[in-house]
Amino acid sequence: EIESDPNLEAVFRPSFNVGYLALNPSYEPLASVEVRQAVAQAINKVEIVNAFWGDLGETNGHFVPPSMENYTSSEVGDYEYDPEAAQAAIAEAGFPDGFDLDLWYMPVSRPYFPNPKPIAEAFAAELSQIGIRVNLQTKDWGAYLEDRNTPPGFQSFMLGWTGDYGDPDNFLYAHFGPGATQDLGDYQDPELFDLLNQARVASEQSEREALYQQVDAILFEKALRIPIVHSQPLLAQRTGVAGWLPSPLGNEDFTEVGKS
Repeated sequence: EIESDPNLEAVFRPSFNVGYLALNPSYEPLASVEVRQAVAQAINKVEIVNAFWGDLGETNGHFVPPSMENYTSSEVGDYEYDPEAAQAAIAEAGFPDGFDLDLWYMPVSRPYFPNPKPIAEAFAAELSQIGIRVNLQTKDWGAYLEDRNTPPGFQSFMLGWTGDYGDPDNFLYAHFGPGATQDLGDYQDPELFDLLNQARVASEQSEREALYQQVDAILFEKALRIPIVHSQPLLAQRTGVAGWLPSPLGNEDFTEVGKS
């Protein structure tokens, strides 16, 4: 609609979010890290992001958005889409006939998941190829948010996060730190918790980056919240406006805005 309106121009807000698929390790067979990794390997994230976001989304193996690249490990790429290897891994983990999986999808649209149901259906279709029989479920938004944190929580679910402030702590501690894993069956990882706590109090930038890079590598290996997309919200301005640079945080500064 923006392209067809001569009075409007598209403007893009820098990506500062993550949409993810959470896998609750308190449930069998998701207690197996190999099974969780296989789920990540079975989803063609590039194809899904291209289909649902086009140029407004990108995917990688990092939970933090692209603007925080310096806090990510150079050794972390992403799981290569390989359904055959994923199916073999599930069989080797003790589930040669696959398994049933409840996958909860959001009943509301968000920038990171604008169309939750068809995206969930795409996940289900790909997981079915490796023997995972997905049962899609949803409920009222308020109940969805509350029940995911009620033990034992959902088996798997879609959710996301838009940063409140420009620090990786807001993404990582808020989702993987002590007290933040209730929706993952109160998952406990002393090494991960210790690194996150150290990063919170470290004063040197280089030290914080090194700590968060270690966290990034651990999260990739554990495959607890699989990052699906970092989306770039689409905005519009009237033709002839100049100088507006949208803030990743939504804190707009219009002091330099004028007419072109």
